[in-house]
Amino acid sequence: MSRIDPATEPAGFASVALRHLLPPVFMAAALAYTRPPAAAMGGDSTQHVDSQSQWPRLRTALLALLALSIARSINKALNKWATNNWRITAHPNWVWEKEIAVITGGAGDIGLAVVTGLLARGVRVAILDVRDLPSSPPLPPLVVQSIKEKKLILYKCDVTCPSQIEEAANSIRQTWGSDPSILINNAGIVRTCLILDKKEKDLRQIVGVNLMSHWFTTKVFLPAMVEKNKGQIVSMASLASYVALPTSVDYSVTKAGVLAFHEGLTCEIKHIYKAPGVMTTIVLPDFVKTQMTRLYWEEVEAAGGALLSVKDVAEPILKQIFSRRGGHIIVPRSRAIVSLMRGFPNWFQEIVRDIIGKANRDLQSRWARGDREKGRKRHGA
Repeated sequence: MSRIDPATEPAGFASVALRHLLPPVFMAAALAYTRPPAAAMGGDSTQHVDSQSQWPRLRTALLALLALSIARSINKALNKWATNNWRITAHPNWVWEKEIAVITGGAGDIGLAVVTGLLARGVRVAILDVRDLPSSPPLPPLVVQSIKEKKLILYKCDVTCPSQIEEAANSIRQTWGSDPSILINNAGIVRTCLILDKKEKDLRQIVGVNLMSHWFTTKVFLPAMVEKNKGQIVSMASLASYVALPTSVDYSVTKAGVLAFHEGLTCEIKHIYKAPGVMTTIVLPDFVKTQMTRLYWEEVEAAGGALLSVKDVAEPILKQIFSRRGGHIIVPRSRAIVSLMRGFPNWFQEIVRDIIGKANRDLQSRWARGDREKGRKRHGA
């Protein structure tokens, strides 16, 4: 049986309590044992009038910080509890050498990093992708060895085609004799294009790959998870789920859809399928420096943005899976405030969207150049 790594698999309630409650406890203890300056120093009180007069203000500030620390700790603990199907402890009965993971888009940068991390813990992995594994840079030795040992298999599969997913699933069952317990919906594409320039074929493709594939894979692999009351489904969304990106509206729409899919799926699993042992995790990263986003690196950096590395995204995903808990991952954590966007007043939301919309973009579009007359003729107006 696979050993539990204390760094990634918490023991249960005690560890959760310690992690979130110790900071405010230490602050409360410090506040309780702190005395006014004059009393503490034992000197002439007249020499400490000024410092003593400031003590009530200092104490009030410390009490406010203590209250905020307690509220923050309670909020973190409740978030972990809620996203883990209201279970405090990690889900039991996971033996990594016996688990099977399916990952869509596993031949890409983020996907391959996640695949490597899973293999390192003994998980067998099936990749569903229309691409081959990259030849440059060279594959990690672990990946090469796992292919030889049939612990890693790539299935040429169009994830927008349910019949191809079903065919791959049947092959996985025949090869490894069991159903997958981990499903990572990672496949995604992005292309910069204005709404008025978007071709129907391209629109259908991005909706199919980024959103509809989640339905198709879940319909194939979830039933076995529900039957065993054990599983983990990871959905790859984006911070664009919260804020629509001009020139990438199609991408933003699909990622907002993934977030809605995750929330609805989680609710169905708990209350309709009655399978609380099946966990769900949503991942919402900022811009990531991958081959898929290569055309946008300069634009993001010119706007003062920071591109995440593949490691920045892959590591939290792996940590979440091996923690045996469901979760809500925003990368980096400092961008968590973006999730509040929809709750802000309309005027504030519009200011943010205006700032994003006014950013300089080099677009090959007659609409972007302001030649609206040609655009109207082209669209039959």
